[in-house]
Amino acid sequence: MGFLKTMYAYLKLLFNVCLFKKGPHEIPHSKQLLRLSTIAYALISYLLILLSSDSLSALFQVATELIITFSFAALILSIANKLQRFVQTTSTLLGTDAIISTFAIPILAILNQDPSNMLAILTMLALMIWNWLVTAHIIRHALNKSFSFALGIAFLYVFSASQIMGILFPISPAS
Repeated sequence: MGFLKTMYAYLKLLFNVCLFKKGPHEIPHSKQLLRLSTIAYALISYLLILLSSDSLSALFQVATELIITFSFAALILSIANKLQRFVQTTSTLLGTDAIISTFAIPILAILNQDPSNMLAILTMLALMIWNWLVTAHIIRHALNKSFSFALGIAFLYVFSASQIMGILFPISPAS
């Protein structure tokens, strides 16, 4: 029962970060939580990618996304000379992304059935903007910088990650 209480408390903390009520500094510095966040992120991302790709490609894409996220966190924190915040920042980036991405699963399933569903498109766009804002919120706290600076860094991160993924895993046109 202690594990479930701990997981509930962690999820509640992550959700409060998604609502901009908490920051990554309030996430416990725990390699165990980093592992759990990594696993949760990997599972949710795998399910999302599996909606439009085969299982082997989905595994490679998830592994690449994890490498990008870990590398990004290490890079920005080492440039800012705050590498001691790596575990908390990375746990928070992965955990909040997993939570927001969970909401995207049914939306992407709808879009796979009806790519012109305007409500699903707008909902997906809202989730993407929410994720960008939450990423900026995490970066702001991790680096002790302004929100506008963090928005720019978060945009560069999201844009760069999508470009890398697009180059490594191009979307083939529908037959």
